[in-house]
This record gives sequence, structure tokens and C-alpha cells, in this order.
Amino acid sequence: MLCTPWQCSNTVKIKDFLLKHFLIICEVIAVVIAFAWPLPGSKLSHSTISLCIVAVIFLFTGLKLKTDELKSVFKSADVVLICCVTSLLITTLAPGYIVHQLPFDDKLDPDKPNNETFSFGPTELKLGIILFNCAPATIATGIIMVTGAEGDVIIAVAVSTITNIAGCFVTPLLFSLFVDADAMKQDSTKLLMKLGLSLLLPLFVGKVVAMLFARVREVVKNHKRKIGLVQSVGICIILWIKLSTSVKKGTFELIALTDILILVGIIIACHLFLLLINFIVSISFCFKREHLAVMLLLCSQKTLVLTAAIATALPDEIGDSALILLPCFIAHPLQMLIDSFLIQPLKKSPHFPLCVPGFCAKCRTTKPDKTEEGQNDIGSAAAAYVVENQVVVGMDTLHEEKENCNE
Repeated sequence: MLCTPWQCSNTVKIKDFLLKHFLIICEVIAVVIAFAWPLPGSKLSHSTISLCIVAVIFLFTGLKLKTDELKSVFKSADVVLICCVTSLLITTLAPGYIVHQLPFDDKLDPDKPNNETFSFGPTELKLGIILFNCAPATIATGIIMVTGAEGDVIIAVAVSTITNIAGCFVTPLLFSLFVDADAMKQDSTKLLMKLGLSLLLPLFVGKVVAMLFARVREVVKNHKRKIGLVQSVGICIILWIKLSTSVKKGTFELIALTDILILVGIIIACHLFLLLINFIVSISFCFKREHLAVMLLLCSQKTLVLTAAIATALPDEIGDSALILLPCFIAHPLQMLIDSFLIQPLKKSPHFPLCVPGFCAKCRTTKPDKTEEGQNDIGSAAAAYVVENQVVVGMDTLHEEKENCNE
């Protein structure tokens, strides 16, 4: 039975909506099932299962990873370097230090009495915010937004590729700077082994397979969206298992609604702070509009895949992994929502590169080009000629009006 044009149009709209928000929908389903019936998920609470799911996710990431664009970015190597340093270090250490100073306590530790002082919630929530900010740039979402804002897509792909490869090494080390637990130092070897087997090895295997077999590259290219959906399902399965285990233990009974609201506020403030940092860096180096889009829409975002993988591999002594994952799963859709409002202004605004006199590094060191000076002289002469002609025409009109009055 054929559908009417109206029915077909609505079906396409519903399909596009579901595909666009697939990860968020899966997250909601995972949370609902975990709280409504935690028994199945808690039965699967083995680190081996979660690590296998992470390995599959990063195998697909390796298959999709694009390194061909790295050859064509040498002309803009300075922009790529600034974006990578900002994404991996500046937007990690600055918010991490601030969040680390906020008053969180060990509510979930039965050996420590609850303090009477004000608290933003359990320490695991703080660790989750810090872990998310330690992650590199997003792999797909940020590039899509840069494309929508008509930014430099090639540089965006290069920055995303470099930061995600380097993030497998850098993110655990940066996160360890903010963890007070001795377990992180004692089990650092085990953690690196887990991350190596579940992240780096599948990533390397996927990339090598894609490089060696053209048929695999073609299949990945034709089914890129389906592979992304499989990765989203894998991430949500990890969330479901972790939440189910924590609900079964009664962990969430100690968390109030005010803790969640405060958590959302801190996450929004952190992302706005990242946008401000990247905007200041862009002004400092006099970035073009295309490069500013990369800084704001890609380098300000953090990937969820790596944070979920690291939280899965963390030792139990650090805290409840479900609570550590909770801020990550809240922050990921919030950053996309906030950045979506920047796409059209970045696309339409002609006021770039935006330079502040005496603040822009390039403007202080770069001398004006002679060709540009010649063009400016020609433009000034042309403007003077137009003004002179307008004055002459105005004087002629005035003489004519005076003669008419005399007559």
C-alpha cells in the first residue's frame, strides 16, 4: 500500500529525528530500564563484558578514522597545533582545577560521617566532570557542526584525529592529576594494560584493516551511519550495566534532586568557560572565521566514547563508576545543545578575523604587505575621486537652484 505524500513526509521527518537524536534516546531508555528493573544489568556487571564492548567501539572507530587529511594540513600546521594544544591541555587543566576546588564530599563512604557543611554532592560527580573535561575533541559531532557553520572541515578532521589518538595516552594521565585516591597510583599499570587492550589495540587493528583492504573502506564509507548507531548502542549498554549495578546497591538513594540540578549547572558553566577560553585564544592568534568555527564547535566539545572507556577501566577504590559516568552522559547532549546555537552566527557573521589592537599576536608581529598597501592607496584614491565628484555635482546643483531663484 502506497503512502500519501503527507504520510511519506512525516515518516521521513520521524526517521530523521530518531537518527539525529539516537544516542540521547538510547540513553533515556537505558536509564529507565536500569531504574525500573536493575536485576538483568547487575548480573552483567563484569569488567570483561564492558571492556569487550569498549574494544568493539574502538575497532569501529579505527575503521572510520581518517588520516589522509593529515597530509594536506601542513600549510595550516600552526592552526592545527594551537587547536590540539587547546583541546588536550588548556581546556582540560583550567576547568579541572576549578572543579577540583568545589565542595564535594564522600557521602557514599560509610566510614566517613557526613559533614554538616554545604556540599555539591558526592565526590564521584566531581570526578565525572573532571574526566569528561580531560577527554579530547569529539569525533563526529563537532565535525558535523563545523561543516554546518562552513568552517574548515579538513582542519577539523585533522584536529579530531590527532587529539583522539593522543587522548588515549594523555587523558588518563591528566585525570590522575586530580584523583586523590592511592588506588589510581597503585593500579596504574593495570589501568594502562586495560586501556591498551580495549582502546589502542582495537583502534590500531581497525585502522590497519581499513588501510590494507579497499573493500573494507568502501563498506565502512557506505555504512558509516549504521556503524555510528552500533557505537551508540554499545555506549548505552555500558551505561545500562553500570546504572543497574549502582541501583541494585542502593547508591542513588543518597543523591538528592538538588545534587543533580547543581551538577547540570556546573556542567553548563564549564562548557561556557571552555567556549570563552577558545574564543580568547582565537582572538589572540587572529583566526579566520573558518578556524574560529573549529575552535568553538570542535575544540570546546569532549568525546563521550573515551570517557566511558576510561570510567569502565577505573579501579573500584576510586568510586562508583556509574556516578562517575553520570556527569559525562549529562554533559555530552548539553554541549551539543549549547553549541548548536553558534552554528548560524558563525556561518553568517562577516566580522572575522576579529582582532583586538595590541592583543592579537599576528598583528603585532606581521608587517603590512606592499601589495596590500598599494591596494589601499588605490582604494583611497578612488574614494577621494568619488567624494570630489559628489562635491562638484553638489556645487553645480546649488548654482542651478540659485539661478532659478534669481529668475
